[in-house]
Amino acid sequence: MDKSEQASDTKAKATEAKNKRTSTENRAVPFLAAFNDIEQHFRAHFQAKHSEGFGNLVRRAEDKHLISEGQARLLHEFADLRNCISHGSYGEDLRPIAEPLPEAVREISHLRDLITHPPLALSVLGNHEVITLYPDSPIADAFNLIRDKGISQFPVYDQGKFLALLSTNTIARWVAKDYTRGLDGATVGEVLECAETSETVGFLNRHSTVREVLEYFTTPTKAKGGGIPTAIILTEHGKRTQKPFRIITRGDLPTLVEAVEINAAEG
Repeated sequence: MDKSEQASDTKAKATEAKNKRTSTENRAVPFLAAFNDIEQHFRAHFQAKHSEGFGNLVRRAEDKHLISEGQARLLHEFADLRNCISHGSYGEDLRPIAEPLPEAVREISHLRDLITHPPLALSVLGNHEVITLYPDSPIADAFNLIRDKGISQFPVYDQGKFLALLSTNTIARWVAKDYTRGLDGATVGEVLECAETSETVGFLNRHSTVREVLEYFTTPTKAKGGGIPTAIILTEHGKRTQKPFRIITRGDLPTLVEAVEINAAEG
């Protein structure tokens, strides 16, 4: 190898080393930026004192269902990595010994977006037509809608206020109980007499986040009679007297969970 080739090879290696160093430094920058965004968001949300540690902020966020248990665990791990990067040892080239992997940068960036701009349930699930019935509606109307539109649950309103949710399960119990009578003349109100008391419905406002809906579906409270709702109806302000925009059922849970998974944005 002549001198020109040696010089060229040396230059190529130097360029490669520089690019590698820059790439690593660039990974530390977005990692720390995302971490700081999350910390600042929690501090603003809880109006936390400057002396309150990040770990405690994460625990408070988990208690308030702003993040899941898995996300809280991941944030604690990221906090350890942040400390290693910020306060750890540096090499001769001034690079931190602890370097975030590309996967860590992607994860914390996605988590930052979920925390600072949480997705709305209505945005994730989309709008759909909510057909309401009334106590004096013929039950035949429900059968026709089930056949023609594939709808399985109908909010029943009486004088502008939510009364109950008519489901195909309730209809099946009514048919089994009174099948000899036939459908002629039967009303929705009569069929609702076969509804189970455990089939409760919750109400949330149309701007509820995915995390809020998941928490409502999975956490029993006294306000819900100690149980879990069968469905959630989204209205303008979460009131029973308002027009329903969307019915969310347990069948929607997989879609909602996927929307807030850390790896949802990764291909």
